[in-house]
Amino acid sequence: MGIAGASPFAYIANLESNNVSVIDTATDTVTATVNVGNEPSGTAVSPDGTRVYVTNCMSNSVSVIDAAKNKVIDTIYVGSYPLGVAFTPDGTKAYVANTASNTISVIDTATNNVTATVKVGNLPYKIAVSPDGKKVYAVNSGIPPDYQGNVSVIDTSTNNVTATVNVEKDPHGIAVSPDGTKVYVVNSNSYPYYKGTVSVIDTATNNVTDTVNVGSLPHGIAVSPNGTRAYVAIDIPGRYSGKSNIDATSHTGAVDVIDTTKNEVIDRVSVGNYPYEVAVTPDGNKVYVMNYGSNTTSVIDTATNNVNITVPVGRSPTAVAIGPVIKSSSTIGLNGTSFLTPIKQTENQTNDTGMTANGGTAGKQKRESVPTQASIPFLSSIWVLVALLGAVAFVRKMK
Repeated sequence: MGIAGASPFAYIANLESNNVSVIDTATDTVTATVNVGNEPSGTAVSPDGTRVYVTNCMSNSVSVIDAAKNKVIDTIYVGSYPLGVAFTPDGTKAYVANTASNTISVIDTATNNVTATVKVGNLPYKIAVSPDGKKVYAVNSGIPPDYQGNVSVIDTSTNNVTATVNVEKDPHGIAVSPDGTKVYVVNSNSYPYYKGTVSVIDTATNNVTDTVNVGSLPHGIAVSPNGTRAYVAIDIPGRYSGKSNIDATSHTGAVDVIDTTKNEVIDRVSVGNYPYEVAVTPDGNKVYVMNYGSNTTSVIDTATNNVNITVPVGRSPTAVAIGPVIKSSSTIGLNGTSFLTPIKQTENQTNDTGMTANGGTAGKQKRESVPTQASIPFLSSIWVLVALLGAVAFVRKMK
């Protein structure tokens, strides 16, 4: 049976379920669930749509999923507590942020080996790659006492950090505009301020040229394919005072919609509890929002900025990546399984996800040790790392 075009799939990493939910964006239904490593926290899809990379923060590894079969076909071991992951546009390299190691692992997707390790700032969290593939931007969350955040700019030809751009405190999310001229960094500005902002960096000068105020405790960000909108997941739509405990089941989060021509919030869309990450479909018609506290994915219609459907997924979804639209041919096997053969990629997403093939084994890369731990609570990706650094006082303040 021939297929003129295959709708992209959304891949959701469920931290506490240790699996990935696969959503068909044409029907907004979960079509598969793939078991991966311990506490998956980042996802990316290869530019040709054939592979999905999933970082497992408590396994110090990356699971490689065959997108046609929805099956893990390999595991690559990287640094400690890997979170963010991204591909170069040509799919030849993948970059992984090792938060507890303060490094970026560079994976050669042809050999599926880690070919370089780049030292960056304190607690690298997420990664974005420029559209031309020449630069990688790693957002570093910072450490006590000041939690000063910054962005490490890496030259992909040399794997050297060529610039460091200071932003605000405790940044989490990062995205590059489709034309490569701007980088958007989400600053949580947590304890004791809780004043969420987005720093706008001019990539030509590596200077922050504007700051956009958003809701409290923001996390992920994604930019529309045409570059006119940015979508920011915020845990608390108002301004959190910091005077009471944060309950992940009692606060309804939202997505702030930024007009990137004016650098101002023009709309706010209510979603589930504690939204963590966002992604935009290649056609720009939908935004997928991971609701950590609700175990759901909200699907926003970008034409109306309304949630059209809410899809139940696994426990504590923390990351999402959406594949490209591809033209395919399909052969139906004897067991009814459809094996898709990609022919042509027509568009790829330009937010802080995106990824390719792999083939490492446990013997290819030595695993770095990390303390064994049970499922971590909301925001624990930072809390655990701070604990690793001995910042017990900060954890008590946050609680």
